[in-house]
Amino acid sequence: MLSLVLPLIALAACQHVEAGGEAAAAAAACPEGAVGTQMQLATAQEDIAYRACAGTLAVADEKGAKEADLFYTAYLAPGSQQRPIAFIWNGGPGSDSRLLQFHALGPKTLHGTELADNPESPIASADLIFLDPAGTGFSRAASDEAARRLYSTTGDIAATAQFIRKFLKAEGRSSSPVYLVGESFGTWRAAGVAEALVDTGQPVAGIALISGGIPRGEEHDRALMRAFTLPNRTATALALGKLNARLSSHPEATLEVAEDWARKAWYPALADPEALDDEARAEIVAGLSLYMGISPDQIDAKTLWVSPRDFRKSLLADQGKTLGIFDMRRTDDEEDVQAGADAIIGWYRHTLGYTRGQYAGIDVPALPVGRNWQYDQAPITKASLARAMAGEGPPSPSRPWVLHALTKDPTMRVFVATGLYDSLNGCFSNRAAAQDFPPALAARIATHCYRGGHMMYEVPEVGRQFAEDLSSFFGNSRDSRNRE
Repeated sequence: MLSLVLPLIALAACQHVEAGGEAAAAAAACPEGAVGTQMQLATAQEDIAYRACAGTLAVADEKGAKEADLFYTAYLAPGSQQRPIAFIWNGGPGSDSRLLQFHALGPKTLHGTELADNPESPIASADLIFLDPAGTGFSRAASDEAARRLYSTTGDIAATAQFIRKFLKAEGRSSSPVYLVGESFGTWRAAGVAEALVDTGQPVAGIALISGGIPRGEEHDRALMRAFTLPNRTATALALGKLNARLSSHPEATLEVAEDWARKAWYPALADPEALDDEARAEIVAGLSLYMGISPDQIDAKTLWVSPRDFRKSLLADQGKTLGIFDMRRTDDEEDVQAGADAIIGWYRHTLGYTRGQYAGIDVPALPVGRNWQYDQAPITKASLARAMAGEGPPSPSRPWVLHALTKDPTMRVFVATGLYDSLNGCFSNRAAAQDFPPALAARIATHCYRGGHMMYEVPEVGRQFAEDLSSFFGNSRDSRNRE
């Protein structure tokens, strides 16, 4: 897409006021050095005055040398210092914040290729700060050496935690309930940053983990987690008309039966396939064929495991089609990530008056952040790399960040969102993972399953429910509705 070259007159930082009267004038000021404008959003409950701001904060290494300017978009509504504040990002690694900001949670979202008001935005419950990690959006590392440090799991977590601490201190918000929201690989960032913040004395009210599972380190019962991918696949086969008439006529009951069979039959078979005789193996293969809708000869009778990649290639093999990674109901090309790019860059340049830099992925090609990423939080092994190649996540495991953060901060809560048709996650696997925490910690984890894919909010009715649930998560903080 051609970059936009816009003749602009730079707006004075946070001085432009749109029509909206006294309500809009009450919106919070932009952070120092940021530019922005006052706006108003009509929701079903109330009209929200807010200020949209764009700016950067510098982060430094342990010696105080500048490592990067990290770009953010802040949506700030009037309220006390006890109003919740949510820091939000996507994943990748190497993704900017466009998806969550302009497709789901921001007060302006894309309708086709144009930006319009989003009455479902959780701005009523919390201030929203969308962060572009180094090398994405307008964020840039200060040097090649700094980029090598920042394009890594541990370096990224350290930089993000530093950004949040600086932002909170500069805005006098250290006592505000802090929420961290990450999608996909961004769940690792959210969980790791939560522990890092708590270790420095900054409480975290909650973390929202969207389409990335629950980062808890090396999986100690991989057979169980694999078995609980079955209901997601059963749901996909139902949606694509690949199950028999009996199962298809009662879809909700079929999902329950599939979950029960996964626990009682497939799980023990995966845990110890060598213990099964030929007859028992044949029964498992028949069950997998029944509930996945694939042919028995597409199932490895030795391991009895069907990887995410194998399932996506097998279900519609008779039609020469492969299921989508992010939404298994789809077999067409993934959505154009550049859709709405003109409106987005126009939002920053025209509406907010941000004239500096070039937006990676719009003004200039995306930088090779993901290609150069170092998964330095844990060793990459032959087995972990093979799992990644088969569609089972990153090439090395996470750390038990969620366990550590919940243990260190006894008031922190966790919100887990999963799409039923996502090949990269499992609703039932995440629920089982949550239940595997010590009971006192498990009680603070809420899992949500949505009838969508990896970006479940792309389905309008699902997006509304997702935003409502997240708003409630933010709104449970003390004094979250306290407005001045």
